[in-house]
Amino acid sequence: MTTAAPPTPKRRRREETRQRLVDAALPVFARNGFERATVDEIVREAGYSKGAFYVHFESKEDLFWAMLDERIDGVQDTLRNAIDIELSVAENQRRILHAIFAMDKADPAWPALFMEFAAHGARNPKVREKLGEMYRRWHSFTVETLKGAKEAGKIRADLDVDFTASVIIALMEGTLIQSRLTPDDMRLQDLVDPLSKLLASWLEA
Repeated sequence: MTTAAPPTPKRRRREETRQRLVDAALPVFARNGFERATVDEIVREAGYSKGAFYVHFESKEDLFWAMLDERIDGVQDTLRNAIDIELSVAENQRRILHAIFAMDKADPAWPALFMEFAAHGARNPKVREKLGEMYRRWHSFTVETLKGAKEAGKIRADLDVDFTASVIIALMEGTLIQSRLTPDDMRLQDLVDPLSKLLASWLEA
């Protein structure tokens, strides 16, 4: 069995530069909004030149996609760790909702930024296609999770997992959007139990 060679100092510096640019972009986007943020501000925040930026990214849209990709990886890892196939459907739904709502609360700048980027995507075909890729990735992850639960006998054998995945994503995303628009009426911490029971009543074998 072969093992991957450790990264060279040059490669490690490139990776560090790219990560610093990604990390620097969020406060710039949050402060100015996606449309008004500039590459000049991002590189100034990161402490690099524009030349360094264009070594790694084609545009600020490309950088935002890298941020989104990184975030999706983190969310999916968190959800995989939250799921325990030995537990009931209701308990797993409760754990998933707690994890998603906690991440949303921990990073208040991100949801508004994502909504602005999505609006930008409505006017930009390339961005719209990237967002479509993101939703396909979410859908595949949810389908994979549902198939595992079905094979374990935890959810109904007659469920159409593709359709069910789309409904679950829509339910969670709609709940998050409503909670941002009407936080006094849609308190996420109060929704975990009723949503968990609602989903379990539909899904359980």
